[in-house]
Amino acid sequence: MNEFLSRNKYRLSTLFVVSLSLFVVVFFVVPRASVVAETLASVRAQLEISKTLQGDVTSPDSLIREYRKISEKIEKHTLVQVTSSKILTFVHGIAGKSSVALQDLSTGETSAKAGKIEIPVSFKAKAAFANFHKFLTEMENGDFCIGISDVNMNREDNGDISASVRLSVVSKGDDSLAAVHEKREVDEKNLDFKGLLAHLAPQPMPSDSLRDPFQLPQAYMPAPKSVRVRTKAAPMPPAEKTPEFPDIALDAILPGDNPVAILKFHGESAVVSVGQEVWGVTVVVIGQNEVTLRFEGKTFNIR
Repeated sequence: MNEFLSRNKYRLSTLFVVSLSLFVVVFFVVPRASVVAETLASVRAQLEISKTLQGDVTSPDSLIREYRKISEKIEKHTLVQVTSSKILTFVHGIAGKSSVALQDLSTGETSAKAGKIEIPVSFKAKAAFANFHKFLTEMENGDFCIGISDVNMNREDNGDISASVRLSVVSKGDDSLAAVHEKREVDEKNLDFKGLLAHLAPQPMPSDSLRDPFQLPQAYMPAPKSVRVRTKAAPMPPAEKTPEFPDIALDAILPGDNPVAILKFHGESAVVSVGQEVWGVTVVVIGQNEVTLRFEGKTFNIR
């Protein structure tokens, strides 16, 4: 045994060193190397993500500049003074270009606040979906500041859609009009009982309806003894009642193959065509300078 060890001591030493080296590599170097490799791969992935995000991220200064551009565009649109007739003409013109049939196009009561006025608009429309989408897109990108608040669509049997739309137009208003609306809102909020009495207009009573408290009532007066001969008078024919026509004003006439008129009534406006009924009257004729309306069987003209 001693002779074997002495004869193979170099081989055994070499084998021991090699085995020890393999043990150190397998149990110490390899795990650490795998950890370093995983860390390096993670760092590389994070760097790639950072490079990708740097291309998509917008700086705060760019966002502020974009916000200012949008604000200036909105302010430019709201500085335009518009009227109900301009809005109705604008909507009617875009509907004609987009092949959209409008019904019940009208505006509501105007509200004013902080120098701006808001005019509500409502209408019904029938068209193909593509034409209706084009119609709404052109309205929102037009000259007016339009905000669409409600769109309700239903599909027809022929594939078209019928929609009811509510929107509002914001524009520059008269400062005096805005002041009146703001004062009215403040008065309504601060109104108390004395203020309510101050808002009540006195109603004068005619002098002939007053009764003398010292005069004997008619029921207790003695009946006259003289006999009067009563003759039966011929019945009078009932007077023909003349209807009072509503105070409808003509704002504008849009001529063409199917002419339409813009009418006003108590602060509201509506676009009407021949045969359409609005506010209890029916449109009979739309001429060059006047419109004929029918109310309770009678016709009258407005210019």
